[in-house]
Amino acid sequence: MNRNRYKILISFIFMFLILSKCTKSDHDIDLNTKIKYSILLGEFKTQEEAVKIKPILESKLNSSLRIEKTVKNKFQLLFGDFVSSFEAGETAFDIYSNSLIQDYKIVQNGKPVDDVFTNVLFVAKYIGRPSVYSYNLLTKQSSIEWSKWERKVISLNNSIDNQSAFITTVLGYEKQSGFTYIHEAKIYFLNRTIDQADELAELGDGVQLYTYWESSDTFKVNFSMLDSINTKIVIQNIYQFDINGKLGSIQKRKFDILKHGFPSVPRRNPVELSPSKEFQFRNVRSDGESNIYLKNLKQHSEELVVTTKRNINDARWSENGNYLFLITDNLTVDSKGVKAEKTGELIIIDAFKMKIVKIFSGFRFENALVHGKLLFFDERLKDIAQIAVYDYTRDKLLNTISIYGGCGINNLPM
Repeated sequence: MNRNRYKILISFIFMFLILSKCTKSDHDIDLNTKIKYSILLGEFKTQEEAVKIKPILESKLNSSLRIEKTVKNKFQLLFGDFVSSFEAGETAFDIYSNSLIQDYKIVQNGKPVDDVFTNVLFVAKYIGRPSVYSYNLLTKQSSIEWSKWERKVISLNNSIDNQSAFITTVLGYEKQSGFTYIHEAKIYFLNRTIDQADELAELGDGVQLYTYWESSDTFKVNFSMLDSINTKIVIQNIYQFDINGKLGSIQKRKFDILKHGFPSVPRRNPVELSPSKEFQFRNVRSDGESNIYLKNLKQHSEELVVTTKRNINDARWSENGNYLFLITDNLTVDSKGVKAEKTGELIIIDAFKMKIVKIFSGFRFENALVHGKLLFFDERLKDIAQIAVYDYTRDKLLNTISIYGGCGINNLPM
């Protein structure tokens, strides 16, 4: 009896190990399949056509390509394996910008998918209401991406990989006695992979709303309302979402307006250290001027790269940390004491060369988006609200997005 039980136990362990191995292999295969994105350079009716063009493109790209047969018995010429549509699109557009290819698509397992790098989201009006648009870098055309009846988009916050976005909307808003009254605020989550937008939270009515990424995987919404019983008390709810749109904790704070004043919207802190931790800038304010020093931490050297009478309002870095983008603004009063419209500068700095590449001026540069080797930034002045698309590595202005009613990277002027 004991021998039989022993044999059964050994057999069970043997079968368990076989099943575990098979399951692990299937999981690994499935995982590898899911993360495989490629750049489609051409699709052909016959393999001979693909073979003929393959060496020509390989010589241009200085890299090997592969030919794969589709379920429709066509042959695709593919380049690279990438972990995301964004990464594949970024590489493809860089190749396109160097005039090595004339067209491309991003595919996953041979099937076309949304190229979230080439298609960049922004805010503009659709049928009179602020909505989400998509701008295509190849065609330089814009199209409506998301709009909802009676919903006005007041902020758009893209995830770092552009796979998703948080859309903050209101039914309407009005200004009275120094307050901006917000009606029926709601938060939506746009999943670009499956092209679906879901409502995450209904915030209600309030007097202040602002959104921000606290970190690369934590999105927050600060929503303030007046206490219905004691209107000198402001109640602020802070909603926290993860990168997949899941609501976490809701923090509550109270402010006594008479004692503490109305809670102000925090300004964005300029990022002084580059992502590569190789460069760091510091702002020395002296005699009414901002002196920007750039330090090379590896070489233990520092140089003065910018001197301006304007205030440093924001600072961003390129992903590799080789370029620094400074946004400045001026006072709303000129030298004669006359109130003037607020404008500023956008200063592009090559950190390796320790020199200024370009200075844009004459507008308010309120928002900027570092997008691969491109910089998208708002240009606003009086009735103008447009978006510039700039290639900072080539010092080339690619386009200016202009739509009737204005447009903006994150929002429209209120």
